Amino acid sequence: MRVWRDVREPLFAGVLWSALALACVALRDGLGAALLIWLPSGVAVAAFHSVPVNRWPLLAAVMYPIQAVTVWWISGSVQQAVVYSFATLLQSVIAAQLGYMALGGRHEIPRRFGQVAGLFAAALLGSLAGAVVAIPFRPVQSLDEFMWWFFANVLAIQTLVPIMLVIRMNLGKRGLVQFLAFARKIRPFMLGTAIFTIVALQVSEIVLMPLMFALIVLATVRYGQIASLLVVLMYVAIATIISILQETPTPSIQASAAEGTLILQSWLLAMLATVLPIAAMLLKRRELQRELVKRNEEMHNSLIMFTLAEDTANMGRWYLNLRTGEQDWSPNMLEMNGLSRSLAPDPGDVTNRLPDGGEELFRQIAANRRNTEPYSFTYRIKPINQLERILRIAIRNEFDDEGQRFAVLGVALDVTEQVRREEALELARGRAMQLASEAQKLANTDPLTQLPNRRCTFDRLESMIVMAEDGGTPLSVILFDVDHFKAVNDGYGHQVGDAVLQEMADLARKQVRQGDIVGRIGGEEFVWLVPGAQSKVARQLAERLRECVEEGTSASSLPKVTISVGLAHFRSGDTGQSLMARADAALYAAKDNGRNQVKRAA
Repeated sequence: MRVWRDVREPLFAGVLWSALALACVALRDGLGAALLIWLPSGVAVAAFHSVPVNRWPLLAAVMYPIQAVTVWWISGSVQQAVVYSFATLLQSVIAAQLGYMALGGRHEIPRRFGQVAGLFAAALLGSLAGAVVAIPFRPVQSLDEFMWWFFANVLAIQTLVPIMLVIRMNLGKRGLVQFLAFARKIRPFMLGTAIFTIVALQVSEIVLMPLMFALIVLATVRYGQIASLLVVLMYVAIATIISILQETPTPSIQASAAEGTLILQSWLLAMLATVLPIAAMLLKRRELQRELVKRNEEMHNSLIMFTLAEDTANMGRWYLNLRTGEQDWSPNMLEMNGLSRSLAPDPGDVTNRLPDGGEELFRQIAANRRNTEPYSFTYRIKPINQLERILRIAIRNEFDDEGQRFAVLGVALDVTEQVRREEALELARGRAMQLASEAQKLANTDPLTQLPNRRCTFDRLESMIVMAEDGGTPLSVILFDVDHFKAVNDGYGHQVGDAVLQEMADLARKQVRQGDIVGRIGGEEFVWLVPGAQSKVARQLAERLRECVEEGTSASSLPKVTISVGLAHFRSGDTGQSLMARADAALYAAKDNGRNQVKRAA
């Protein structure tokens, strides 16, 4: 099945070539017709245009034997069969390859003058190559015979190839409908042209043939390239019929059949050389018109969608031509700035209409007048009897080739609600952070003394131990409590006892260095964490604290108290618990030894 799919098109092309060749020869030899065009050449070139280049060898392999058998059947000469078939394939390959290069694709049709010229040159060069190969083997070797071969093949390639490609591209129900509609549209014109052609080719009293030229131009302008090619084929068909009936295709000029054939061939080629560029330009014009209509429709749809987007997003747009003073304000832009929507598109001098004269808006625009990049800013506007609005506008300056600013474009967005929400969110976030900070402080602070509580102090101790262990830096713990504090509570009451603890905290707070921590870890017990101090310095700090408490409470109206102090220094491998345990042991040693003194842990 795959083999059949591969050879189906080449086989069809070969059979069609053979049928047309036999028909043309039958008209010439059987009826004495003058052949102005060699139709099989057009079929061969169209076949090469219809298949990919990589399948050309298969196409040639299938068509060559069919052509050779057909030529042998017609001429009876094996030599002519071999040479003519080779010449036909050679001119087909050259014309198809050059045409493919000129058109930019095998299914394309000419749309520009360069493509028309390239396709015409492809037909000329291909036909010339075929004629050069074939003429030496023709029974009659003359210039007229050479020119006939050349003209007949060029005409076939120029007319049949585009028509067959269009038919091939429009195969299917939709293409058939379009073709039938085109046929109905062109039928009256073709009928009238046919009648006129019959008269023009036979009447010698009045020279009417130039009007045939005008008719083909009219067909091109009104109906397009295919119509002009159909008119050429109709001219050929009518001239062929006339040659059968009157022995010459051009009775009006009283020339022999051979002369009339060459004259009419050259005349038809001149027609094609004239109308094909016109057809290409008209086709390009129609494409541009369709593209323009399409783009206008797209712009219209885009404008509608942009307007919907403006309304949905509460946006507005503005344009100012600095040279003409022309403005274009969208209704939304006017409304957002406190102006009536009915003033769109050009409200005139808005400085007299805007609530604040547009001072902030135009001040920013003036400040950025040399800015070559898009910029944006936020401005506020307070329309009369309305709430204040906050607008965010993005602006772009347009500059000419000389660097002069000639226009300003802006798109504004009403961000009032967004800003209000952001402000409310920022306020709520600040309040939440404040509450979180307060909660954190409450969670880590002793409410009576405002010192770090037990949990916070021990957390800091663990962090300091890690730093001391990793960095090899000293760390000391000064643990102290109030001597005979129970007697203070019992003798003066808990309120006085609390005041004593607060005073103790104040005195200790004044002694700590930057980076030290002093906290209350329970009852009348406090701890002072001293990182980075050598043991001698830590001992001096502990003694100074003891003396400060002893002297400070003496001058106070509160009961005089003293403290006992336990001092422990960090040793590698210590934990917070072990370090505190050694400091606690030193504290008890101080108490056992008479209180109001500092003892260092062993």
